[in-house]
Formats: sequence, structure tokens, C-alpha cells
Amino acid sequence: MSILSQNQRMRMMVDRPIPDASERYRALNPENSFIVQAPAGSGKTTLLIQRYLRLLTCVDSPEEIIAITFTRKAAAEMRTRVLAVLELHQGEEHNNSDIEQDRLNRELSTTVLDRDQQLGWQLVSNPQRLRIQTIDALCASLVRQMPVLSEFGAPPRIAEHAHDLYREAARITLDLIEKNGVIAQDIKKLLVHLDNDWARVESLVAEMLAKRDQWLRHLMTKKPREELEIALQNVRNNALQSAYRLFPLEFQNELLQLIRYAAGNLGQSGSKQPTSEISMASELENLSTASIQHWNGIAALLLTAKGEWRKKITVNEGFPSGNNPKEKISTKEWKTRLMDLLELLQPNEEFRRSLQAIRLLPSPNYSDQQWQVIAAITSLLHHAVAALEIVFQQSGQVDFAEVTQRALLALGDSESPTDLALALDHRIKHLLIDEFQDTSISQFQLIEKLTAGWEAGDGRTLFAVGDPMQSIYRFREAEVGLFLQARQQGIGNVTLQPITLTTNFRSQQGIVDWVNDTFGRIMPDEEDISKGAVAYA
Repeated sequence: MSILSQNQRMRMMVDRPIPDASERYRALNPENSFIVQAPAGSGKTTLLIQRYLRLLTCVDSPEEIIAITFTRKAAAEMRTRVLAVLELHQGEEHNNSDIEQDRLNRELSTTVLDRDQQLGWQLVSNPQRLRIQTIDALCASLVRQMPVLSEFGAPPRIAEHAHDLYREAARITLDLIEKNGVIAQDIKKLLVHLDNDWARVESLVAEMLAKRDQWLRHLMTKKPREELEIALQNVRNNALQSAYRLFPLEFQNELLQLIRYAAGNLGQSGSKQPTSEISMASELENLSTASIQHWNGIAALLLTAKGEWRKKITVNEGFPSGNNPKEKISTKEWKTRLMDLLELLQPNEEFRRSLQAIRLLPSPNYSDQQWQVIAAITSLLHHAVAALEIVFQQSGQVDFAEVTQRALLALGDSESPTDLALALDHRIKHLLIDEFQDTSISQFQLIEKLTAGWEAGDGRTLFAVGDPMQSIYRFREAEVGLFLQARQQGIGNVTLQPITLTTNFRSQQGIVDWVNDTFGRIMPDEEDISKGAVAYA
């Protein structure tokens, strides 16, 4: 049995209308900006190419459209497929194909070729005019255009694997222990904290340099302790909201009654067990106002110390053995009620995990001793970044993060954009981004700067396509939460209309049903931007 190509599968669907066809056509509207969630096998690249062709029909120059991918292979494939559609229909005046996708491609390519001839683009013989490139190539081109502002001068070589450069910068930083008294004190504090393990300190500094995209902007704040403690408090608040959202509210009254019963028994027995947390939870009137202490009490009642659902209830949880004949029936009833509640909650694994996570939450504030170590680390990282700049200059190499940072520098900010940013504001009319789920924070900021001057209805559009369920670039600091954020809040001034593709052209019904059933149980029911948690679709 031969393996069918995606196009062949689409041809087999000629007699069956594509369920999400209206959404696919809507995505081709050149006047609106969209963010498209395109699960595996949904024909994402085909849609992206059709959008690109549609935009070519309404621009004065093909360079006004920039399509961004994440790999050179993907960029080459997209350019090849765009040209293939144009070449296939170049000079064709008659085509009897009734296949919907073929008809659409023919219509788009015919209009593009007419415009190509009218404006003298000659795209087929000059494919370099199609600005389809990786995001790293885009950053490098921005840096080359503004060598002074980007502070690069002659463009260096980009190191695919820069670990040796990070190591060298870490060594240079730690060698300052012999040359700078202030830095020496910071290094000593860090060594004491890490059991005088010099190799470990060096390794940790190198690892931090590799991830500086994530933390460098936080070092620039005037009140780092305050900002970091706010982050801790946000983590705690998000954890509480998650637990409340996941708990079935129809069981709330039963849970509170069980807690009060248990707390009353613990108070009478004078128990000094950790389950005294249950007594604190007994003050609770409504789960919506529950504090961390209250949730810890709920966890003590429902979960074992290892975080699993309780399978048996003892006096330690506030449920007497019932040896007293007068209390025996009542005690048994209360135990039965708790076991029934546990049975109802048993399938709710996400709630169990969130409840256990609350037990492990950090304190909302750093102790002075903790902050001394953190302050030493942050001070040391400043010097490590400076050392890395020296290593880059000496080696003639940089990493991807550095190119992105310099590109951001070359664009300026919204208050004082550079000449390059102002020039690009006029030259870029449409921006398409493939695999948007693999965007890092710095790359997201780059997109914000490129679209900073855009306004609703000005004819400029942003089209982002991807699938947060397929995010693979965490090693490049990709933040899948940015996809969710963009879908909810847009990017900068650009509002994105959400579209979700639902038709699978790559597989057959049985496999799709099995995948939906399996992963639907594994992945969360609701998305969470802060965690990058993606609901299954």
C-alpha cells in the first residue's frame, strides 16, 4: 500500500467538502491580521503559501512581504513551493481540474502572474525577490543595515553551538577573583553557597549565559529584589487560581463540611500532627477566598504526604476509629462521605497535581541571607555578559541571542525609533510568521518593534501560524505562552483574529480518533499563558 501525499489525500476529498473551508478562505483576506492554530496534518504550509500568493496580488513590490520561518530548510521549501505554483500555471489558460485547492491555486497564481507582468517583477527568473527567510537571517540583515547602532561593525559569524564561548566567558569572569576585590567577594559568596565547587560555579555561569535572553532584561531594573519578589507572589497567586478553577464547585459544600468535622475532632484530640492545617482550613466559608494556608489544609485532608489521593482515612486526618458505640455510626458515615468525595475527585488528576503543587510553593519573599546570594549572582552575571562580549569579539563569532539583541538595538524603541525602524515602517506591508509557537521573548519583541507604527485599517497585516501543541524549540528559549498571549491580546498595536484549522489531510480517521482520545486526557483542559500550558485541540 503506497503512502499518499497530502495533495493526493486532498484530491480524495473532492466529493466531501472540507469542514473548515470557510475559515481557510477567511485567512486569505489581505485586509485583516490573523493568528492560525494549525494542528499536525492540517495543511498549514499550503495555507501559508496561499496567503503569500494572495498578498502578492495587492502589493506594489514583492519585497513588501516578509515571510519568516525558523529553519533554512523550511524557508527553502516554502520558496520552492511558491515558485512551483507559479511555474505550474505560468502560461496555462485552461485547466480542467475540479479540485478545490487546485482551482484556488490557479486563480491566485494567474492573478499574481498578471501583476508580475504588469509591474515587471519577473519572480520566476528572480526568486530572490521573494523575501522568505529565517528569523535569524532577518535579524542579521537588520544588523547589517545599521552597523553603528547595532554596535557590531563587520557582521560576525553565527555559531550554531556556542557552549565553548559561554565556558570561556565564565572562566574569564571567575578569574577576576584575583583582580577585583568587589567581584572577589561575590564569587566567594557563591562558592560558599555551592560548597566551594569551582567547576559547578563555572558551569552554572556558562548555562546562565546561554539563557541570558530570559533574564538579561530583568537585571536592568532599578529594584531587582522587588521585581523578583513580585514574580514569586504571582506564581503563588496563579497556583491558587488554578486549584480553584479545577475544583468542581458542586462539591464545595461537602468539602467544607468534611473539613469542619475533621478540624473539630483534631481540636478535641489535641493532635500535634501536620493535619493541624485542616483546622485552619475549617475557617473557610468559600473556596474563592481560600489562601495558601487554606489550600494546604485541603491538601492535608485529601492527599497523602507524597501527593497521592488518600485510600484510607485515620484519626490523624480527624476521623476517629469509632470504637465508642455511641459515635460508631456517625463516624462511619463521615468516613463514607469523605471516601465518596475522593472517588468523585479521583479522575481529576490535574486538580490533584495543582493541589500538591501548592504545598511546594516558594515563600513570597526572600530572606536576607537568600538575597545576599542572589545579589552576588546578579552582580556576577553583569560581568559575565561583559566577558562574553569580549569573547565574541576575539573569536569573531556570536550566538543567535546576540544577533537578535543587536537587531532590537538597531530598531530603537517606540518612543525613539531609529532611521532603520522608520524606513522599515514604510517598506514592510505584510509580515507572515511560520511556526509561531517557537518564538522566543526576544523574537516576540522584534515583531512588536517591526509593527510598532502599524494602525488598524492602514493596509498592513500580520499573519502568524503555528501549533502550540507542537512547540519544540525550548532549547532556543521558545516560549509557547507567547502564542497564547498573542491570540488573546494581539501583538503590540496589532489585533489578531483567531482561526483554528480542524481538518486533517495527513492521516486516517482511526488514528486521529486515537490521538484525540489519548492526548485529550494527558493535556490540560484550559490553557495557561504563564505556564505555557496548552489545552488539547
